[in-house]
Amino acid sequence: MAVEGIGPPVYVSSVAGSFTIAIPTHDRRETVLLAIQSALAQSEPPGQVLVLCDGCTDGTAEAVRGLGDERVEALELEKLAGYAYEHRNRSLELARGEMIMWLGDDDLLLPDHLERLAETFARTGAEVLQAPAIAVWPDDSLSWAGGLDWGIPVMAERLARANTTVMSAVCVRVETARAAGGWNGALEREADWDLWKRLIAGGAPAAMSYEPTVLHFRATGRRQAWSDRVRQNERWFAQISDAKALAVLRPRLRALRDERDAQWLAELAAANSRVVELDRHLDEAGGELERLGGRLARAEAEVARLSDVERTLQQVYAGRWWRLRLRLLALRRRASRLLSRGP
Repeated sequence: MAVEGIGPPVYVSSVAGSFTIAIPTHDRRETVLLAIQSALAQSEPPGQVLVLCDGCTDGTAEAVRGLGDERVEALELEKLAGYAYEHRNRSLELARGEMIMWLGDDDLLLPDHLERLAETFARTGAEVLQAPAIAVWPDDSLSWAGGLDWGIPVMAERLARANTTVMSAVCVRVETARAAGGWNGALEREADWDLWKRLIAGGAPAAMSYEPTVLHFRATGRRQAWSDRVRQNERWFAQISDAKALAVLRPRLRALRDERDAQWLAELAAANSRVVELDRHLDEAGGELERLGGRLARAEAEVARLSDVERTLQQVYAGRWWRLRLRLLALRRRASRLLSRGP
């Protein structure tokens, strides 16, 4: 919210509880419980956690209620096709926080995720907040998944061509998401991308925090037994919950961020070189166009002159002067012959 005073408004985070976290899920009881616990363990706690149970049959709702935390609510909803994007509009209806994010049911948040988003919000007043994310693969290797900072125009332009940020890494002002129409429940895939594009195209200001605070366990195409997936998430949850282990992990995450930043800088430098080269070609083409323009002007002048000659000839022939000229030439030749004979 904005604080009025002298000069431009200063944005500050609302009181604790300014964040609502919604977690869509279908029959992933074990990992969704870990995701919830990572949300509840935030240094700036969320005021509300909504678990959107998409026709769950594995006891997810009961297990969620068994956590005994009044901030957490399990919504038992009918099973919808695909990713049940329409259910996420239900979380927009019920959200009490100023900001809302949708956490993947097998993703994990580092303890300072919301705190860093709150700092970014206080600093920028942005309505779309992003956090760097790191992908965790079945062999525990890590890679960048944080996407592009939509607060930078050139990066926002790329959003129109590709989905550049995982769902768990985006947080949106509730009223802004509602005004944009929320989630498109008719889409089978990538409704998150659809929403992000509409938000940015609609002029919602965006900003990105700098510290990687999201662990993303990509489910699509993941060939890993469910029991192995659960054990892996448990290991990573234990690691980010332990201060010493987390301190060891952070440099690895930052290194991936720095590596990606270097790649972006290289891409921007290459793009800038291409722009310089195109400018040079445009300058050369401009000079050639100027030369062609001069030639065209001279050609047009010549056409105009020939048009004047043509009009003159037409007038001569129309006035029958050409016949008089022929007679005069005949008389001149006759006079020349007479003079040549002498007296």
